[in-house]
Amino acid sequence: MACGLAAIYFWVKVYFETKRGSIAWLLLALTAIFLITTSIFPSIAISSQDTDITEMILLFMGFWSAVYTGIFAGAGILIFQAFETIPREKLGDFLIEGMVFTSSEEDNENIPEVEQISTLLSRSTLIEYTPKSRYEDSVIEISLRLYGEMVNTVLVSTQPRTAMYKEKIGDLMDIGAMKFIEISTTCKEVSNEDGIIKLPDDELDKFFELTSKLPKGCAVIFEPITQLLIAEGEQKCYEFMSEMAERFATSELLLIGMINKAAHDEQTISRIEGLFLNLAEEEGAKIRLIKGGKEEYIRFYVGEKFYMEPDVEVILE
Repeated sequence: MACGLAAIYFWVKVYFETKRGSIAWLLLALTAIFLITTSIFPSIAISSQDTDITEMILLFMGFWSAVYTGIFAGAGILIFQAFETIPREKLGDFLIEGMVFTSSEEDNENIPEVEQISTLLSRSTLIEYTPKSRYEDSVIEISLRLYGEMVNTVLVSTQPRTAMYKEKIGDLMDIGAMKFIEISTTCKEVSNEDGIIKLPDDELDKFFELTSKLPKGCAVIFEPITQLLIAEGEQKCYEFMSEMAERFATSELLLIGMINKAAHDEQTISRIEGLFLNLAEEEGAKIRLIKGGKEEYIRFYVGEKFYMEPDVEVILE
C-alpha cells in the first residue's frame, strides 16, 4: 500500500511538473492506484465472513483488473508510438513537453542545403540588385528552381534580356512550364511571336487580361520595374505595380519583382518596397531574403546541382 501511494504521488508530480507533457504519465499514476487495491481488497475479502461480500469483492477485483490493464496498456501504447513516430532526438521533447517542440537558436540558424523557393517566396517579394550584379542569373536561377518544384511561371521582361532568357531557359517555354511576356516599345498591338507574348508599353492595362486566368500558386517574375520607372514615370509605374500586387494577392499568385536600387532615389525605392511583403537583395552567389525578421538565403545551383527532367510536363493555362 505504501509503495502504491508513493507511485501515485511521484507519477502525478511528474505529470504536473511537465505541464503539457505526455498523458502517459497521468495514465501511469492511475495504474498505481491498482497497487493499493491489491493490498486492500484481498484483506477485506479474507477477513469478511459474509460470502456475498466476498463474492462481490472478487467480482470487483476482476472488473478492476480489466480497467487497470487497459490503462497500463494505454500508457504503453503512447510511449511505444512515440518511439515509432517521433525522431529519436525529439523523444525527450515529446515526453516532457508533449507535441510542442521548441527549437533552439542553433536550429533556427541552420539553413537547409536546398531551399524550397516556392515556400521562401510564398509572399510577394522585391529583389533589389545593383548595376554590378548579374541579376539575370537570379531570374534564371529562380525560374529553374520553380520549375523543379513544379510551379508554373510567367516571366515578364524587355529586350534585349528577353532574347537571352529564351536562349537560356527557352526549353521551359517549349514544354509549357513557363510563359514569356515582353513589354515592347516597337510592337503596336498584343501579339505572339515565337512563343513570346509581346505587350505594347502604351497598353499596360492589357497585362491584367493576359494574367487573369493564371492558376492559383503560379509565380510571376516581373523584372522590368526599373525600366518602367524610367520610361513611364514614378506615378504611373507605382499605380500599375500597386494594382498588380493587389490583383495577384487576391488570386494567390507568387509575385517576384526586381529593381535596380542604385538607379532611383530613396523615396522611389521606398514606395515600391511598400507594395511587397518581403524584401531581398543580391549578395554574390546568393539572394539574401529578409522574411519576418529572419534572414534566409537562396543559393545559386544552376549548372551545378540542378538537373531538368525532360519527361515532366507542366501546362500553364
